[in-house]
Amino acid sequence: MTRPKSTRATEVPLYVIPSVITRMIRERGYMVYRISVVRTHHHHYNISVRTRSIPRELRLPVPVRVGPGEKEGRA
Repeated sequence: MTRPKSTRATEVPLYVIPSVITRMIRERGYMVYRISVVRTHHHHYNISVRTRSIPRELRLPVPVRVGPGEKEGRA
């Protein structure tokens, strides 16, 4: 089993917490394991989002990008 990966944000104002958590999850693109929000001072918080990789069986297939002038099926 792989070790969970963590992303941190420090000194986040209270009203920005939901958007920061959303951004952190989208950047990682893994299953969320744990979200920690700790108050530092006044109305500021430290956020930590831990993730783990998605099992291969559950991953979505990666789309193949086709450039101009190329046909699908050519490698």
